[in-house]
Amino acid sequence: MIEKIFSQKRLELIFYFMIAFALLGPTLGIDLHPEFKLTFFRIAFFVLLAFLIIRFLKYKDLEASHLYPIRWYIAFFAFWFIYAVISLAWVIQIKFGIRYVFFLFMMILLCLAFPYFARDEKRIWRSLGVAFAVFSIMVYFGLFESVTYFHLPSSRYWGSKSASVTSFFQNQNDFATTITLALPFLATALHTLNLRRKMKVFLYFTIIFALYCLLATGSRSNTFFALPLIFVVWVIALPFTVPKEKLTKNNIFKGVAVVLSIALIVGLLSQFLLAENGRAKLASTIGIFQDLKSGTMNIHELDEVEKGEGTGGQSITVRKYLLLYGLDFLQKSHYLGVGAGNVEAHMKGKKGVNKVNIHNWWAEVLVNFGVIVFVLYMALYLWLLYQLWLLAQIKKSPSISPVIRWGAIASLLSLIGFFFGAIAPSSCIHFTPMWSTIGIALAIVAIGNKQKQKA
Repeated sequence: MIEKIFSQKRLELIFYFMIAFALLGPTLGIDLHPEFKLTFFRIAFFVLLAFLIIRFLKYKDLEASHLYPIRWYIAFFAFWFIYAVISLAWVIQIKFGIRYVFFLFMMILLCLAFPYFARDEKRIWRSLGVAFAVFSIMVYFGLFESVTYFHLPSSRYWGSKSASVTSFFQNQNDFATTITLALPFLATALHTLNLRRKMKVFLYFTIIFALYCLLATGSRSNTFFALPLIFVVWVIALPFTVPKEKLTKNNIFKGVAVVLSIALIVGLLSQFLLAENGRAKLASTIGIFQDLKSGTMNIHELDEVEKGEGTGGQSITVRKYLLLYGLDFLQKSHYLGVGAGNVEAHMKGKKGVNKVNIHNWWAEVLVNFGVIVFVLYMALYLWLLYQLWLLAQIKKSPSISPVIRWGAIASLLSLIGFFFGAIAPSSCIHFTPMWSTIGIALAIVAIGNKQKQKA
């Protein structure tokens, strides 16, 4: 009886539920306190963790030998967590620090759960299937939200008639970054995987509606920076990742026709459905560079929150000064970082900004944890991209299965796009789509290396 309860199959089932609840975020849960919500993700997470601990105590074996190819990433995550705990010794707001360490602990384990449970092609396919199903729900609800202006209780626009689209997220920027993280998996599946016609049609329309939802969020960093970067890298990578026999003139023509038809339909949808404020925000993108140039670079000269000359809004100038303040905090911390989750504590009350979150994941890691953690994080991030690129190439990895090659190129494109997508959300410490994407990439690397060794 006990063996059935704590069996590997039972743990994997809980893992799939955890994926779904993690991506759905704060929508599904119970409010226990004004500052705490017991989400279904947290319930699934701690149930899974408890089952794993009990299973380990019973069998004295975690069955983790398949994680050897990603051992350095696991070592870094352990170092990062230990550093975060030690940094609590010099934080100015211990409450913020403990909460941040708690989030880091959960997200690291969520990330590592993917390579641990999705240990072979069959299991990673199931995991991606769950993620795709959840993403589809997000997209089609986002379309519904754009038409009806009905927002979920988790949305910052709950109860209002705002045209902003947040889907299952609190903030529209979180939804936008989720879209640019997911789109490479959908787009590359169309030409990489041998799918049924019905599935390809469903993917086609999901891509169209996802792109429309991206425009409806008004996220400039994702729409005009992350998405074009993904597309350019994808086109460059095609000759290296697609078999030569498939790169015929006929197939290239079909591919171009599909891309153009998607662009046309998304344009038509935007023409009829996109709200005026969304159009205005996207149209102001060129003004971002003017906003960054204008105004003082000396934070000690700041007084009121300034409007940008180029965009006419405060978002870009505020983000600029949030970053400058963050670099100032970093310098004063002797480049060790202000401590886990304490950027907000230092930012509170500063002139020229009306937010406390730094709104930039790269700066969030740097300012909170200092240069050492940041350099190691970026080095391993780039190394992960390199490993994915090796697996995606036909010549470098001829023995890799189509599913793993697809996972490699899709993960590569997602994480490259995230260089810009990371500056959209206010914070990424509990942004589960990002941590899940890294987890999927690590699982692909582990499985891909195993397939290469068997060849």
